[in-house]
Amino acid sequence: MTTSVDIVIEICGSAGEGTISAGEVMTRFMSSEGYDIVSFDSFPSEIRGFGKCVAHFRVSSEKVLSPGKYTDVLVALNDAHAITQMAGLRKDGVLIYDSKPPVCHEEDMSIAGWAEPGMTAYGIPMLELANKAAGNAKGRNMVAIGAVAALFGIDPEAMKAFIEARYKGKKQVIIDSNLASFSLGYEWTTSHVAKEDPYSFQGAAPPPPNGEQVIMNGNEAVAMAAMDSGLRLYAGYPITPATKIMEILSKRLGDSGGVMIQTEDEISAAGNVVGAGFSGKRAMTATSGPGFALMGEMINLAVMAEVPAVIVNSQRGGPSTGLPTKMEQSDLSAAVCGGTGDSPRVVFAPRDVMDCYAMTCLAFYTAEKYQTPVVILLDFYLSNSIRNIPKPDPPEEAMLSANVFPEDEDLDDYERFKITESGISPRTLPGMPYGMFVDTGLEHNTYGKPVYDGENHLAMTEKRFRKFKTLQAELPPVMESGTEGEVDIGILSWGSSSGAAEEAVRRARKKGHRIASFHSSVIYPLPEEALKAFSGRCKTLVVAELNHTGQYANLVAPVINREVHRLNLISGLPMASEDILEFIGKFKF
Repeated sequence: MTTSVDIVIEICGSAGEGTISAGEVMTRFMSSEGYDIVSFDSFPSEIRGFGKCVAHFRVSSEKVLSPGKYTDVLVALNDAHAITQMAGLRKDGVLIYDSKPPVCHEEDMSIAGWAEPGMTAYGIPMLELANKAAGNAKGRNMVAIGAVAALFGIDPEAMKAFIEARYKGKKQVIIDSNLASFSLGYEWTTSHVAKEDPYSFQGAAPPPPNGEQVIMNGNEAVAMAAMDSGLRLYAGYPITPATKIMEILSKRLGDSGGVMIQTEDEISAAGNVVGAGFSGKRAMTATSGPGFALMGEMINLAVMAEVPAVIVNSQRGGPSTGLPTKMEQSDLSAAVCGGTGDSPRVVFAPRDVMDCYAMTCLAFYTAEKYQTPVVILLDFYLSNSIRNIPKPDPPEEAMLSANVFPEDEDLDDYERFKITESGISPRTLPGMPYGMFVDTGLEHNTYGKPVYDGENHLAMTEKRFRKFKTLQAELPPVMESGTEGEVDIGILSWGSSSGAAEEAVRRARKKGHRIASFHSSVIYPLPEEALKAFSGRCKTLVVAELNHTGQYANLVAPVINREVHRLNLISGLPMASEDILEFIGKFKF
């Protein structure tokens, strides 16, 4: 009999114990078996050597939209750290722990004593089995995976073949020790443990995927999209959680004739991007909150000089250095409004890994055609969570060359900042005959010459803003899910929280509730008409986001002109559908 399955698993250990590696092996293997997966790892901000690591992943035979708040299975490689995760283990959840740990535990520090009635606890001698299999403790993580495979109906031979392929290229002794540790964990658990819990992948049959699948996180999707969009310069300074984008491009960009520059700081990185954009080359930088703050002056210059620039801001907990390895959605106000004067810029916020690819491609096209900086708001979860997605289609040819060049007659008396109905002024590139112009950070006339009178400033400001009205027609449509027509509760969300909102709607509708969700990957310019139409059919509106002040709620409130209820969380974790369902439970349906 074919059954559906949806299981959330956490592996918790200390840095250096292979916690994250074990989670990656599990998620990638389950993806290869046809399951939908999403993973989110958390780890200390220090480089290495101490601190709690958690590999959190959800495996389902159906499409998953959020990582899940509560854990079905908790694997403890380190009792002290895993005890802090027990609050998230379901009342009927499973605890797998080391029955012969590396050191004796003090009173109340053995996780076995923290299992509540209704939970199932399995003690596996992980250290003893690792030493027997490989001669050291390094294989404890693989012993744990073997135990998981035995308890939850995962094909051991398929898993061993995957492990061998995964570590291909490593020394044979490493491959052999991993295989031996996995096998011994599987065999011991099969022989010594009587299964008592209800969780199993046995008999589940995921639907076959449509087309070729790839496994990647948001940072990898952004890097791939940038390469496919004709990126020629990447300038950046390392900062968590955006550094991986630079690492990927440092290895690949040169192969396509591009250049990667590690600059001395974020100010210089943004300056390089603006300079490359001025010369007609597609350029990008990626940073997080502290670095984005430093880039403000250069972003303003790109606005005034009407120069293309793509800036990725992968948000983390703030302010200042804040929480380097935790997530928030608290840079929205800075992205939209963080400029002196009236400084409009396009702001995108992808909802998932697939959207990271699509919105990055659109960002390069938009920046070039509309001669504007484009900010892409990721976050720690979106940057690092691994998903299996259909292989993205590369951008269409028309998106790869979008500059609006002047006609020959325009060059007789070239006006770089010509007033046009669309707001887009035809742009020459350095070296084009008869296309010379002045371009500074000062307000200017149509030729680029600095001019300071109020009438000219008004005309130029209106021109810069007029581009955004023209842009509306080319932006992707909003996404709405749930009940059509009038609904009791409507949920507005943005970025990576949108999956949780859609999943919450799906669950609430199964209970017969009239509920719908609204998402737009475009933060600015706001899709005002769509926002008004959606809010108009909702009796109650909820805005769910991961910041303390309700930054998206503050942005949309003047547009929809009505009361909104704010779900604002700053736990450092992704939004979960359970968070939203618990919040809306106080309203009458």
